[in-house]
Amino acid sequence: MGKWSNILDGDVAASTSPASHVAALRFPKLEGWAPGRVWATWPVEDDFVTPVGPLFGGYLAALADHLMANALFTVLEDHEVFSTTDLHTSFLRAVRGGVVRVEATVVSRGRRTAFCDAEFRNGAGELVARASATQAISEMRTP
Repeated sequence: MGKWSNILDGDVAASTSPASHVAALRFPKLEGWAPGRVWATWPVEDDFVTPVGPLFGGYLAALADHLMANALFTVLEDHEVFSTTDLHTSFLRAVRGGVVRVEATVVSRGRRTAFCDAEFRNGAGELVARASATQAISEMRTP
């Protein structure tokens, strides 16, 4: 088993401490992963709801970026890393509480570029947001 799959397994099992940005943003732990996809469920937290009622969309965009990154980890070699170079999020329905389920997938992975998608669904299964990202893959540099 490779480095990235060990990290993903640790996240699913909650047996490792999350990265500082994951802890600060209180992202949900992964529920599971398979090659090319990850999924999670997030009970909407009041701290991320705007004063006028709906969930702050920027949080969903950040969560999408995080989950699409994890989806890409499922298909990376141990010596590869990446950076998100483009992130697009479309908000289709207001989220006003409840639970949001998200699934992120790798749509296409080339030698140096990957494309990922994420879908967010509310408790009724309705699509509430969709995101896509382009990620530039490179070799990990050692100091």
